[in-house]
Amino acid sequence: MRTSRFLAALGGVLAAAGLSACSLTAPRAEPVFQAPAAESAPEASPEPGEAAGGEAPAATGTPQVLRIAQVAGLSPIVVNGKGRTIYRFDRDSNDPPAATCVAECVKTWQPVLAPNGVEVDAGLEEDLVGSVERPDGDQQLTLNGWPLYYFHEDLSLGQIAGHGSGDVWFAVSPAGGRAEKSGDDPAPAKKPQVLRLAEVDGLSPAVVVNAKGRTVYRFDKDGSNPPRTACAGDCLRTWQPVLAPNGVQVGDGIDEDLVGVLTRPDGSKQLTLKGRPLYYFHEDLSLGEIAGHGVGDKWFAITAGGGKAKRKSTSSGGSNSSY
Repeated sequence: MRTSRFLAALGGVLAAAGLSACSLTAPRAEPVFQAPAAESAPEASPEPGEAAGGEAPAATGTPQVLRIAQVAGLSPIVVNGKGRTIYRFDRDSNDPPAATCVAECVKTWQPVLAPNGVEVDAGLEEDLVGSVERPDGDQQLTLNGWPLYYFHEDLSLGQIAGHGSGDVWFAVSPAGGRAEKSGDDPAPAKKPQVLRLAEVDGLSPAVVVNAKGRTVYRFDKDGSNPPRTACAGDCLRTWQPVLAPNGVQVGDGIDEDLVGVLTRPDGSKQLTLKGRPLYYFHEDLSLGEIAGHGVGDKWFAITAGGGKAKRKSTSSGGSNSSY
């Protein structure tokens, strides 16, 4: 059964940040969540109540959830309410709690926040859960003192792509330690980034997506000749560069000669299409979502030729072409 939402370990810290412990109400009972293996998992959605980039959600937002799950190849791990894997970083500190992943690091490893409180499932000790204040003032959840993170490439239930990264990032165990390999499962082969075309409701023509169907965008403030990115700093908390550390695979309809790479200031390799740097939008986590299209009148889903997709006409039932 899910335990009651705790106030002891976290309440004082959140209250100091302006989040009243009185707003935490008792959750409904639920069994311990068990996640299926990654290869058969459905797409995940953003955890309700958690605002990306530290933006405060509405007061009616739902609390963050911490659950225990079993995924293939690892001992039990901690996940959020949607089943997204949660990690710890060996270069952080747990006594006292301190987060060292800042600036460029947070575009890859996203802090687990709880602006609307926390619910803890059975099997997790409430006394081990707390929070630490980040440099920007956000309250990041901790487990046994270790700050908690998501990995930007984990978008589906049961994915553990960040486990073992740099030999310093690990899926976190219910006790706050590193999850351990289980059985004789071999390490998963690292896959190349995929760019392919997909028809998306509301846009025309087909737009570029990754292997999971996540929409890929372009930014009008970037340069294409030569390729240049204008998205840095806080921008990266909302718009994540499309990287290809293990190469790229191009699907039908996209000219391989139009695909290139741009070396970012941190040394990472960002994919480009016809010279345009490519990005994901932090609110797009499922197939067909286009929440970033038209943001600021500068961000647009990108077409096979590097142009902007256009909204389909609703008056005549037809559609406009990209340019």
